Order: sequence, then C-alpha cells, then structure tokens
Amino acid sequence: MFRVVLIEHGYASIQVERAIIEKAGGELIDADKLPLGKAMELCREADGVLFRRIDMTGDMIRGFHKCRIIVRYGIGTDNVDVAVATEANIIVGHVPSYCIDEVSTHAIALLLACARKILPTHKRMEQGSWDVHRDDPIFRLAGKTVGIVGLGNIGRAVARKLGGWNMKLLASDPFVAPEKAQGLGVELVDFETLCRSSDFITLHCPLLPETRHLINAKSLSWMRRGAVIVNTARGSVVDSGALLEAIDSGQIASAALDVFEQEPLAADSPLRRHPRVVVTDHTAWYSEESQAELQRTAAEELARVCAGGLPRSLANPEVIERLGRMKEWQPAENMVWQLKRLRALGRLA
Repeated sequence: MFRVVLIEHGYASIQVERAIIEKAGGELIDADKLPLGKAMELCREADGVLFRRIDMTGDMIRGFHKCRIIVRYGIGTDNVDVAVATEANIIVGHVPSYCIDEVSTHAIALLLACARKILPTHKRMEQGSWDVHRDDPIFRLAGKTVGIVGLGNIGRAVARKLGGWNMKLLASDPFVAPEKAQGLGVELVDFETLCRSSDFITLHCPLLPETRHLINAKSLSWMRRGAVIVNTARGSVVDSGALLEAIDSGQIASAALDVFEQEPLAADSPLRRHPRVVVTDHTAWYSEESQAELQRTAAEELARVCAGGLPRSLANPEVIERLGRMKEWQPAENMVWQLKRLRALGRLA
C-alpha cells in the first residue's frame, strides 16, 4: 500500500481524491487542518504529496524520504522548487489540461471590458449619468490586431474563440511550429513584432526565468500607443510598476489583470483603484466543472505514479529520462512545448 498526504486544499470535500487513491491501493491522509510542521512530518514517509497554494520549498522537499511524486492542484509549478525535486528524482506533477475554457473565456471578457469601457460606464450609470454622446471614445474591434503571447492550450483556445471576429491574430511562442499557428488562422511572429503590431495583447505564457517581467518598460515602449494588455497567466510576467507608469503616460490605454506579482493583491494597491485598470481576484480558472476536473485529475496522476506508472504531465521530464523510462512514457499533448524547451536548454537528450 502506498501513502499520499494532502497538505492543504481548502475544498469542502475530497471524496473524489480519496476514492481514486484507495481504488489504486493507497491511503489518503488529509492534513489540511494540521499546522504545516505536523503536515510536513507526515510527508516524510509519504509516497506522494498533494498541495495547492503553499510554497513547496527545497528544504521541505529534502525532508521527503520516500516521495515519488509531488502534485500541485493547478497549471503552474512556480511555487515548487522543481530543481531540488529533480535532484531527488521526485516527479513534479501538475494539471495543465484543466480550466482551458474558463481562462480563455475570462481573458476575452477582460479584453471586451477594456475595449467597450464597461466598468467606467457602469460607474457613471451608478452615479445617475446618461452619456450617449461621450467624450471618452470607443473604437470598433473589427480590423484590430490581437497579439497572443504563448500559444499553448489556453492561447490556442483564445485564438479559436476569436477566429470569427474579423480581427487579425498574431502569436509569439518560440516552441510552436508555424503550421500549427496557421491552422488556427494565427500568424506566428517574434515577441517584439507582436508588441509593435498589436492593439490588444493577451498573455498566456508560463512563468519561467525567461518570461519573468516579460512586460517591462522596454517591451511597453514597443507597443502601439493606446494598446490594451490582458494578463490571465502569472502576475510576475508583468512588471506592475512599469505597467502603471505606461498607463499614466497614455502609452497603454488600459489593462485587465486576473493575476498579480503578490497575491492576495494588497488592499492599498493602486491597481485596485486605477480608473483604467480592470482587476479580478485570480478567478479566471474557476467554474464548478473546472474545480471538479482539477481535483479528479490531480488524484489520478498521483495514483498512477504511486502504483508504478508514469504521469501524463509533469514539470521535470528529466526524472523520467534519468530513470530510463522515456520510451514507455505516454505524455499528454501539452507536454510537447515543455519537451522542446528542455531540449533547447540542453536538459534533455
């Protein structure tokens, strides 16, 4: 029998996870309500660890003596010390295939809120205004250009949904083949060209060393005056200070953000009150269906590995290569990008 410890989750029920783990021959220990130190003690002899929001540090991981897999409830693994886990031959799993519909829809909703100036209009209406002939102009979307940064699962979903809107679609992604972009009606360009050519820029790239503060003073200066930026990826992809300066100068017309460099967003953050910034509280992922899918898939990945199999998705394929199991691995489609990146960096053969 294998043992899985669920450190923290905050869900009303984990019956789905428990049923999946037990069916595979394992035991699930729910440590959600325990102090973190006590939960970590339980993890020392666990075969698998499941968690959601905490920072999974290198010191924590070094204390896992039997662990085969750590799984984060979510798409990103930027709150896991993947390097230390890789050194210890521990697989870092995640769930990149969930909430694709939700995040892509939310990104488009934020784009529309900026383009149609929904929130300022709503606020004026609350105050009794009726401004048919307005002095704050709104422009037609048809004929405009949308730049999609990151053409993975969510970026492709955005492209498909915008496909009939009579807008030009550009994308920047160094690991996507041009023919795949063309099949979506998207022109693949480099990042600078995308910035210079787009009226709307929507971010769907993972947080990596090369994408941290990808949107900074320099890249903001490349953009068309009056461009709109939407971020439903990771907060640290955007330098929020540089973004605010660009909005205040008029270089950027507005921004819509679902994710932030520090979360929760500070109560006194100027992003909360800026008249040309739309903010939502990291809710793009959410629907009842996506939450159920996340819980089920995370548990299935854990059970698969703890029972001797291999995960569909992981952040460190180097572990599978080191174990000599690459030939038997059946990676999910979303792993293609990750494998290309790691090979380009020389981390995979």
